[in-house]
Amino acid sequence: MDDSIRQWWNSVPLITKYLFAGAGGLTLAANFGLVSPMSLVLSWPALVHKYQIWRLITPFFFMGQLGFPFLVNMVFLYRYSSALEMGTFLNRPADYLFMLLFGGFFLLLIGLYMQMYTLGMGLIMMILYVWSRKNPNVDMSFFFGLRFKSAYFPWVLMGFSLLMGGFPLAEIIGVIVGHIYFYLEDIYPLTGGRRLLHTPQFLLNFFGQRPLQRPFENANVPQRAGHNWGTGHALGR
Repeated sequence: MDDSIRQWWNSVPLITKYLFAGAGGLTLAANFGLVSPMSLVLSWPALVHKYQIWRLITPFFFMGQLGFPFLVNMVFLYRYSSALEMGTFLNRPADYLFMLLFGGFFLLLIGLYMQMYTLGMGLIMMILYVWSRKNPNVDMSFFFGLRFKSAYFPWVLMGFSLLMGGFPLAEIIGVIVGHIYFYLEDIYPLTGGRRLLHTPQFLLNFFGQRPLQRPFENANVPQRAGHNWGTGHALGR
């Protein structure tokens, strides 16, 4: 492996590394015929009657057909997952993994109810939404020179999807799940409520992480990641 690629890969935070490798590897394997795509999608009959429990995980990593949307999704997954893991969740991998598991649980419930086959886009939008709420004042730009604050980024993406003739169902679900997490983790404690979300002890033990001492984080103060993710970046180019 080239030294520059190795250095980049070594710089990717741990959980983002597994998310990125899992999504890229599984999607490539399915598109090149190494595994059947239909064996990866979410299916209630296959779960219940055939006990194919891996379908509880693979829908988050199978991104569908190769193409430009796949590349964009992979870029978003890498960029905003890294930004969260190296910013808000710096030195808190157990808390970040718990956020993903929390969101994944709700995405699975909604996906089963609405008969959705893949959940990767929903997970990416959840990550992106939480990042945008944790970092609401980053200057961003999109196609045709449109400039906006990062707090509006999820809505810009959904609006663009509508303009392209699609309906952003997975994106909407991801935003809803992301808001549930953000409300319980940041907004509700600020209103005087109890902090309802607690990272399980076994995750803290696994990563050697101490429990978070603060009851909540200040959701109104933008947090800086290890890199300047998104500032002035022309996403539509």
